[in-house]
Amino acid sequence: MQRRESVTTADVARAAMVSKATAARVLSGRGSASEEARERVLRAAETLGYVPNELAKAMSIGVTNTIGVVIPDIANPFFASVVRGISDRLRSKGIEIIISNTDNDPQVEARALRLLAAKRVDGLVLAPVIPGPSKVAADLSDKGLPMVLLDRRTEGLEAIPLVSLDHAATARLATRHLLTLGHERIAILTEVPELALHQPNPSGGIHRPAALRLWGHVSALRDAGIDLDPGLVLGADYDQQSAAQAVRSGLPRTGATALFCTDSVLTSGAYRGIAALGIRLPDQLSFIGFDDQDWTTMVTPAVTVMAQPPKKLGDAAADVLLRRVEEPEVPVEDTIFQGELLVRGSTRPLGAKSPRAGVRGSSQPTELVEESS
Repeated sequence: MQRRESVTTADVARAAMVSKATAARVLSGRGSASEEARERVLRAAETLGYVPNELAKAMSIGVTNTIGVVIPDIANPFFASVVRGISDRLRSKGIEIIISNTDNDPQVEARALRLLAAKRVDGLVLAPVIPGPSKVAADLSDKGLPMVLLDRRTEGLEAIPLVSLDHAATARLATRHLLTLGHERIAILTEVPELALHQPNPSGGIHRPAALRLWGHVSALRDAGIDLDPGLVLGADYDQQSAAQAVRSGLPRTGATALFCTDSVLTSGAYRGIAALGIRLPDQLSFIGFDDQDWTTMVTPAVTVMAQPPKKLGDAAADVLLRRVEEPEVPVEDTIFQGELLVRGSTRPLGAKSPRAGVRGSSQPTELVEESS
């Protein structure tokens, strides 16, 4: 691609018949110049189509009024909503964001971080690739680039403030709801089924959100005096088709009366699997999903979900980062939010029947899920 030659300060100075120093003072808005020289420089700049070199200007004053946002999946409604919150908060303060999508690929993340640092962003919001560590992020933080972590922390980034959901407590609330309804054989659909018998301790170490949610589920069972049955743990990749297949092949053999899904992608895939099996919600199965996605209120019955507060998360990430930019020496603590249980028609006390229970296997619910994915 041919590079367009840009108009320089020297070009403007020649056209205005003034010195380069005078043209630079006028174009930067700093320093003095006669009114006549000022008018000539501005007229020449407009005629030539002069565009200021923002990077050079930023290097001279140390501020670009831009923030980098690096996330694993911009197509995920959760991350899209959080990024919108970050953008709205920062734009109200005259700051714009540059977004990079990593697809949870560490090499893509490393390139994105280096590129944003080269562009002299004033700070970074990072949802790091899991599992870590993120050496580039750690190096940039050590060199003084203000940073805040979103949703998860990885090895080497312990000193960076985190803005996140309390993943374990939110999952625990979902499972307690099902237990309160009389369900004891509760299946869980997770990305980390291998951790079913080796739950992490959320008070120590660094763990991905999926692991913490699994731990929350298990801890709720244990509080109720119920040991985890490994046969009730269904594993799937972070993919709708994988989740749908895991439910179709695995759920019928569990004898489960309820199913809890640990993230939004698995929730929508699991719903498709339930539809394919022809299972009626909530008569034959109580179902709790994760994240308050639009489609969950467009189906019958509407889906009970554990909701995260994406706008609050975005606002908090922006605010914490601005504090880091303005007062880099002041320690900033983590900001942790609680999830909210939104009870709808897909969960019901064990044994209760409803004449309006939804029938799965029809084409309508499946189409709704696909359109909203």
